[in-house]
Amino acid sequence: MSSQQEHAPPPAQLRGASLPANPSIADAYGATPLDPGLRGGWTYADGLGRPSLRPGRYGINRDAERLKCRSMYYLNPLFWGAMQIAMSFLIGDTFSYGDVYDRAARTALEEFWQANNLGTLISERWLPEFFTDGEQATVWPTGADDPGADAPARIAFLDLEAGVRVEGDTSLGTVAADMVSALHLRQGLRERTWRRGEFVWTASDALWNDPRGYPLVSGAVDSAMAYIAMANHRLNIHEIQQRIVGVYTAMLNPEEPDGGEARWRAKAGAFRHVPAKGAVVPLITKPGYTDKAGNRYDGVTEKLEFPRPASGASDAKEDMRVFLRLVGLCLGGLPEHWLGEGGSVNRATASEMGTPAVTLGLRRQATLRSYLDRTLRTELIRRYGPNRKYRVPYSKVSRDGLSRSTGYRTVTADLLEFPWNLPRLDDESLDTLLRVVTTMADRGWLSDQSAAGRLGADVPTETELMAATGRSFGQAQAAPPTPGGEPDGPSRPPSP
Repeated sequence: MSSQQEHAPPPAQLRGASLPANPSIADAYGATPLDPGLRGGWTYADGLGRPSLRPGRYGINRDAERLKCRSMYYLNPLFWGAMQIAMSFLIGDTFSYGDVYDRAARTALEEFWQANNLGTLISERWLPEFFTDGEQATVWPTGADDPGADAPARIAFLDLEAGVRVEGDTSLGTVAADMVSALHLRQGLRERTWRRGEFVWTASDALWNDPRGYPLVSGAVDSAMAYIAMANHRLNIHEIQQRIVGVYTAMLNPEEPDGGEARWRAKAGAFRHVPAKGAVVPLITKPGYTDKAGNRYDGVTEKLEFPRPASGASDAKEDMRVFLRLVGLCLGGLPEHWLGEGGSVNRATASEMGTPAVTLGLRRQATLRSYLDRTLRTELIRRYGPNRKYRVPYSKVSRDGLSRSTGYRTVTADLLEFPWNLPRLDDESLDTLLRVVTTMADRGWLSDQSAAGRLGADVPTETELMAATGRSFGQAQAAPPTPGGEPDGPSRPPSP
């Protein structure tokens, strides 16, 4: 038993179970709960129609969602970790660019990559901000800040929470990237504007001719908050269990002059407060008591019990797994064992559970490639103008399909595509890949170089390394000599 005079620091609580005391978030959400109703068609999400808010459509406030996702990225460990996994899955550590045939385009790409540290910029800025905002505005220097055709531009990302206004026109295109015609940024009394050709706009879930987007991770943030709230409830139960370790049922004797009150207070006094490291909670029984109905209670007991709350009431494992699955689903089809929960996953089911993540990952990689292509096209047009032609190769396949030749053509910058190197995403196991490669090679459908490439080998590098030792690519290494005999021959008997 512990004394009530002992003190201890408050128990640890996990952050990220609720929104912080941020005035901008409170203003975006409003004092009353959101009303998702569609009274009169489109409606302001906060239900109040305040002109200071930039409302979304169909019962959701874009600003509120963005602010919530930004806050939880820093506060909620599950949300942060799941986002890091999803982003690493898309870009890994292999993000780079391949060889560009046209010399001017290749030089511009190399200089632009170095000037903006593009590899780090995409992984450390573009992806996290696009995930949490669902929108991304990349702008170029204009006016006197434009370095001209002799130098690469230093791009910038606009903070969409700083008062960015978007102009859209469906006559320019049906997707947000083409639809947006101008970006405006309010800076005090001055408004800065970027026109077409001076920015690249990307938006997620820009539906119904809306040029604005919504956070990719919006569906996961509430589940991540609920998960941490459930974990904190679990911590609270453990904290209560370690404090209340016993229940003391004391006797109150009505035969004493004061009805036993003084003796009761003396017994209960030592356990009146619950210290941080445990105590006994006093209860009371009163023998010899007759109620109004004439029922008499004569049981006189005095006992000490050590209760243990039912495990079913405090065990939130299954509920927390539900929230974990929702977080993984909304962040990109991530299976629960990717988030640290093995559950009932076994070797046979683990590979199948990655298929949704691979499929959605390929789609998001396509979005990233589209953004990078548009970014480099904008840079080429800025440096060399819209009419500059670039030479690119293309393949011509013979009519019988057995041979291929290379042709060349010239195109403008808006038709260029660049060879971005991103991690290969597939759900093939090594055994399946080996069977496919072996079957195709046995039937003469696959060269040694293609087979090695599909298995992850760098064929040009391996060819050079083998040539240095007098070997040819595809030539199997000779088996080492059998101890005591010739290679593949009978071994000699040991000498006596």
